[in-house]
Amino acid sequence: MAEKIKLTFLGTGSAIPTARRNHPAIYLQYKAENILIDCGEGTQRQFRKAKLNPCKITKILISHWHSDHILGLPGLLQTLNLNGYNGDLIIYGPKGSKTEFKEKISPYLSFYWNTSKRQGNKFDILVKEVSNGIVFENNDFFIESTEMNHGSPTVAYSFSTKEKNRLDKLKLAKLKLPNSPLIGELIKGNTIEINGKKINGKKLMYAEPSKKITFIIDTKINDNAITLAKGADFLISEATHSADEQEIAEKYSHLTSIDAAKIAKKAKVKKLALIHLSQRYDMIPKIILNETKTIFSNVIVPEDLESLEI
Repeated sequence: MAEKIKLTFLGTGSAIPTARRNHPAIYLQYKAENILIDCGEGTQRQFRKAKLNPCKITKILISHWHSDHILGLPGLLQTLNLNGYNGDLIIYGPKGSKTEFKEKISPYLSFYWNTSKRQGNKFDILVKEVSNGIVFENNDFFIESTEMNHGSPTVAYSFSTKEKNRLDKLKLAKLKLPNSPLIGELIKGNTIEINGKKINGKKLMYAEPSKKITFIIDTKINDNAITLAKGADFLISEATHSADEQEIAEKYSHLTSIDAAKIAKKAKVKKLALIHLSQRYDMIPKIILNETKTIFSNVIVPEDLESLEI
């Protein structure tokens, strides 16, 4: 069975939170990886409400350093330290992130931190500045970032799993093979011989397709957003403004519902989720939803604490 990616929307609001929508934060869980994307004020309380343990966070991806996206960091980091978080916590962010962290976050931390290399402490925070390209990669997945257009250094991110060759356990069970090291050869795709019968391991294998999730949090519409989201299984995009507020969106470098729909359609993504809704649409999100559906039909407006698997 394919490994699932779980997403929890900890905050789906914008600059001014409401009783219904907290400041932006999204939590991605895949195997042993637990990644927080943005950390608006109140995020650690959202963790508690969602019955998630923030001490399991492995990475934090910051889209940009506007206050509604980062003011939850000081409290969250204090909580991690007080609970004995052990190891390196890597915070990724756009150009200038090290300076932003020193000025906006570090004055509120009561423990030692380091932005460049490990100093042998129990808990080190490593701040890494990113722009365009792959920022992390291992055998299972990779994370890439691309610069956006939001008036200050801003990046969007994609999380992509890698295609894997898997052994079809049902086909293997039907062969009723004895438990032996030869099964390991089949898993490698090799051909084995048992009782004069040849069994081709490649015929027992199937390709588990890759999955891609793109996070476009704050930006005006731009070609980089379309390129980054290309072919994504799921695009999570800001839609701060309605179609009637195109001039306002342009002025403050945000997306409208129609802009988000155009990105999704041009990038040929499979599904779209709209977040970062203005407080004006807090109780009437269907306005944003229905506008988007005129261009891209497979779209949702998630609520805070809602989760789904991909």
